[in-house]
Amino acid sequence: SGGAILDLGRLSQDLLALDDKRPEPWTALGLYHLAHSDSEKAIAFIDKAISLDQRHSFTHRLKGGILLAEQKPNNALVCFLQANDLSKDISTYEGLVEAYLASGKHKEALCAAKEAIAAAPRDARALTLVGLALARSPPANPSGQQAQSERARKALNKALAVDQSAMRPLMALVDIHAAEGDTTAAVRLLNDAIEGTAIAGSPSSAEGGLGQLGRVQRDALFCRLAQIYTDADPPNYAEALLCYHKALSVHPGNALAQQGMERLEALMGGHDPDDSMNDSQESSYQA
Repeated sequence: SGGAILDLGRLSQDLLALDDKRPEPWTALGLYHLAHSDSEKAIAFIDKAISLDQRHSFTHRLKGGILLAEQKPNNALVCFLQANDLSKDISTYEGLVEAYLASGKHKEALCAAKEAIAAAPRDARALTLVGLALARSPPANPSGQQAQSERARKALNKALAVDQSAMRPLMALVDIHAAEGDTTAAVRLLNDAIEGTAIAGSPSSAEGGLGQLGRVQRDALFCRLAQIYTDADPPNYAEALLCYHKALSVHPGNALAQQGMERLEALMGGHDPDDSMNDSQESSYQA
């Protein structure tokens, strides 16, 4: 929120006034500019922090995350590897696996995911990494696709058994079912999760923290369910529209829901927004 960003800016200045030779003030400034979507300034301040303390693992990980978001996975890999050398924590392994996958280094991604499990065998995030690496990597031979998908599902289900509120393994399982054309299974998973967050967020729930988490997640669940209905064969536009409305009722500012609604309305009107986008890109190239 805007207030939190202002607080971060004030904290950065206070930290600088205390000691500008420490990496923390410059890292805070990097986060402040990242919150303003200025990744160039963010990286400049983060590099300053690293120059003051090259053994500050969080700063390396933060830079890796920015570079990964900018579609520079090979550069991000260097940062995550440096962070991992300094501190082998799950957050660093998450970035490392994502960067390996984005770089097309699938074997390395799976190895890093298995290292994460060795470091934290009961951590749902580590189990999720193995499932993600298997789900997003091509099998050694085409005939092994089904077996590899089953291994991915097994790891992701284990992660959900450890932490039922975890979104990443849930969404990864939904993606697997959708890719296999099993719309029924994908819809069932999402509806079960939505029902679970509704119960967790109810006044009678004894776990207030989980209830807050549920409210935060519900709009994302409704958006994904809308996408499943939109891309199904045959599509169910009426249900998709209802899901987007529900997402916006939970979080009126949800940009994904707003964009999804616009795309859905175009599809319902007989237009393919994806074709229109491709046409506009071709026109710009010709110009």
